[in-house]
Amino acid sequence: MHQSLSIILILFAMGGDPKSPSVELPKAFVFGESQEKVLAAIEPLCKKVNVREIEPIDLPTAKKSQTQIDCEEFMYAGKKRHVELVFADGKLDLIWIFTMKYEEKSFIEKFSKLYGEPTHHVGIMTFFLDHGVAVRNQPHEVMFISDRMKKPYAEFIKQHTED
Repeated sequence: MHQSLSIILILFAMGGDPKSPSVELPKAFVFGESQEKVLAAIEPLCKKVNVREIEPIDLPTAKKSQTQIDCEEFMYAGKKRHVELVFADGKLDLIWIFTMKYEEKSFIEKFSKLYGEPTHHVGIMTFFLDHGVAVRNQPHEVMFISDRMKKPYAEFIKQHTED
């Protein structure tokens, strides 16, 4: 009985439902939250966690530091996956969840049902920019971005779609 309650609580924290695996941003990841809080929230949900500094800094929201938490075997969309959580000056701004090539079309379809048609197709990425989501096909990943990263990504999209 106690073990089943633990499983339910873990699924709730991840935003998951075993009958219908969600593709939405897992509840364990809160944009703008400190690295310490996010780390505490995800440690029980990952088989292995690694924290590292990223140099040179490449996030436009980072002025002093950029760090990354790598999480192994995080349950997302019904499968255990590698996740990279990127922090700008100690605040969560960017999430990459690794997927498989054969899942790309399915993720785009599921996000389209949730958010409507993609806002942009740019080379290797399909964006649902208003919702801070993209599906990347090289490598295969789902990306979630914070509200403060939407403007830099809008600029990126503009630069890569103009003739």
